[in-house]
Amino acid sequence: MKKLSALFLVFLLALFTGQTLFAQDGAVLSNEADKTGTMDELKISMDTNNAQLAKARQTYIQSLLDVKNAKANYQPTINLLLTSTYMPNPPIGKMTISVDSLSSQLGIVVPGAAAGEYITLYNGMKNVYYNAGLSITQPLFTWGKIPNAVKIYTKIAEIRALAIEDTSNQLTAQLKARVSALKYMDEILVLLDQTKEVADELVQVSQNAYDNGMLLKQDVVKARISAMEIDVTRQEIMKEYRTNLQGLRTLTGNEDLQSNDIDFSVNEDEIQAIVAIDHDELYSMATRASSEPLTMLQKQTQALQLKKKIAQDSLYWKPDLALQVSLSYGGSALPLVETNWYRADDYGLYLTLAVKSTVWDGGKKLNDVSYAQSEILGSIADYDAAVDQLQSVAEENIAAAELAQAKIEYLELKLEESQDRLELLERQFAVGYISKTDVLSQQIEVYTNQMNLIKEKISLAQAAYTLAYVTGILE
Repeated sequence: MKKLSALFLVFLLALFTGQTLFAQDGAVLSNEADKTGTMDELKISMDTNNAQLAKARQTYIQSLLDVKNAKANYQPTINLLLTSTYMPNPPIGKMTISVDSLSSQLGIVVPGAAAGEYITLYNGMKNVYYNAGLSITQPLFTWGKIPNAVKIYTKIAEIRALAIEDTSNQLTAQLKARVSALKYMDEILVLLDQTKEVADELVQVSQNAYDNGMLLKQDVVKARISAMEIDVTRQEIMKEYRTNLQGLRTLTGNEDLQSNDIDFSVNEDEIQAIVAIDHDELYSMATRASSEPLTMLQKQTQALQLKKKIAQDSLYWKPDLALQVSLSYGGSALPLVETNWYRADDYGLYLTLAVKSTVWDGGKKLNDVSYAQSEILGSIADYDAAVDQLQSVAEENIAAAELAQAKIEYLELKLEESQDRLELLERQFAVGYISKTDVLSQQIEVYTNQMNLIKEKISLAQAAYTLAYVTGILE
């Protein structure tokens, strides 16, 4: 049995900063009535069509067949061999003797035989010879190699069943993180459109003020740079959008999936519930022995221990015992077809008790035992590494969630302050106390704070769903 890799340990979800979904450039998603791809529907599509899941399921089916094949070794092996041989020149030809020889040498007189006549003693072998053989071989004692092989393949099947569940959990976490990010990025897109309108107005107002000698040229340039930055941001979003949409298509196995097919809804209560769990409890859940990744590694170690047992039971002077029953029938006439077939047949019955043991092979079997022990130690090391990695991912994402929550709280206050300031500036502008450029600049700041707040919500969702996967609490 080949050593199983620990590819199932953990995954890192991509941060979808600057991503959004929209049907066409500059177009927001379609009306809710046109959206049919709810999270449940996307999950069903993923479970049904995802290539990674399909591969895991087929691998599991193959392992079940391996178990059946291993159990088949308990049963006798029956072989049937039918042959028909044609000999152009049979080794034994026709045998005759003369009447004269019989009379002179043996004193035998053949009635009715004339002098010089030959009598046929044997007509010789025929050109065609038929043979049928049936052998039955039943293992009697194998030092436990057959039952241990069954146990090994059963462990492998259990590992692959867990791999299906683990893969599904990974993909579900990715699906939820992507959809959440896309929802938030759609909101950013709307804000970008609003910001662009304000920025364009600011450029025009600044240019007019400059033309009238009421504003410095550097202020006009600054306004134009602000407007161009929005255009660049939109292009970046468009690039990330295409990448992210293709990622969703791959996850769901639906290459025809479009942005307006998806019902974008963020379960913020679920996200908050995940990050609200006590940190020590999250650490404990991430490294619990019953988790799919760690359980798979435990079963891998158990399978390798059984492999070592088989290697030990295959050492020198440990013979396997088997019984073989062989039946044979042959002749020069085809049974039941040719005449007098029963006169030219031959049959046999053989009972064989076979003992097979390797006396010496240059130390290969001893090396097999050592190799199996090395695999066991490697599997134990994989388990320890997996525990460390799972805890590291948990710690990393707990810290990321804490940071995102702190930034969200900070940006909410900052947004509130910028909105209050915008209201104040609007009142001052209404009475002619300040210019419109001040109001427009503050409006851009409000939109910027809103977008930064949404980006932190993306970070929080990404950290939450990663934690949900590594702790096994993903629904």
